[in-house]
Amino acid sequence: MIDDPRFSGKMKDWPEVKLIDGAFDVLDNLSNKYSLILATNAEDSNSEDIYEALKRVKINSFFNQIFTFREIKTKKPEPEFFNNILDKLQLTPNSVLMIGDDYKKDILGAKLAGWKTIWFNPAGLPADAHLPLHDMEVRSLKEIPDFLLRSFLPDIQTCLNWYINLGATHTLLAHVHNVAAIAYQIALWFEQKGYVINPLLAHRGGFTHDLSKLQEQSQKNHAVLAAEFLLEKNQHDLSEIARRHLIGDLISEETRPQTWEEKIVNYADKLSEGNNLVSLDERLSALQDRYPAFAKKIQKNTPLIKALELEIVNALETKPKILVEDLRLSLFSGK
Repeated sequence: MIDDPRFSGKMKDWPEVKLIDGAFDVLDNLSNKYSLILATNAEDSNSEDIYEALKRVKINSFFNQIFTFREIKTKKPEPEFFNNILDKLQLTPNSVLMIGDDYKKDILGAKLAGWKTIWFNPAGLPADAHLPLHDMEVRSLKEIPDFLLRSFLPDIQTCLNWYINLGATHTLLAHVHNVAAIAYQIALWFEQKGYVINPLLAHRGGFTHDLSKLQEQSQKNHAVLAAEFLLEKNQHDLSEIARRHLIGDLISEETRPQTWEEKIVNYADKLSEGNNLVSLDERLSALQDRYPAFAKKIQKNTPLIKALELEIVNALETKPKILVEDLRLSLFSGK
């Protein structure tokens, strides 16, 4: 329901109670497949009061149980809030999913308690610190039923476990954190321009693209190895992002990035020198100095990565230098 700032006190007594667009149909759909629980920080209302508020907009029958501060004795985002609910329902964390619009209270709290999460984020706001910890994200409640039929992306902890098991170093983890944040912000800007894109996928793609960086073999480069690893984890989209992120593979239709998420991660990787944000020219120069044996290959492919950069900045109606400045302002100053 809409939390109307004009009113205070118990919602059941408000002059007007309204539903968020699409809420009734979504709840009707989900209640036929799942047990729906409502959990709120409300202190001035108990579960009966909340039930009466729900009844005013005819959604009371969709919920199996209601929890408020009076029943839980603590508030979101405290993990105890979520753990107490599990105790009362006699459930385990892997059997529940939190859907909420408050990133700190609903999403971070639930993740700390081990729950899966969907962030209802109609405004397309960036996650704090450009580190989206949630498992899925929707702009409209109407998206939720279809999203629940899809595979979840791996969460940050799962990705970190993969990296550690594959022998990652601190510097590698710093780099992929940086690439992921850059890709996430660029994807958010694409979405603001009206492009159909998944910023969370761009983030996880940036985060997992170098999974096998330290496993390189003579027969297979680290992009192929990472792609194979992710495919074994049933992460097809992430597998393709990893497979298509190398500058030397831009020349081939087989390995050239195709989707916006693939293109953005490929480009974000070229703006990240370690954990620093740099221009494309600075990054290409550093790569040639670090890998002299591949310098000629990098030079040969430079026009292709420049063309990819131009495609991205043109889509955003900006210039390369301005994009880097905007990224620096967004990622490092929080503005």
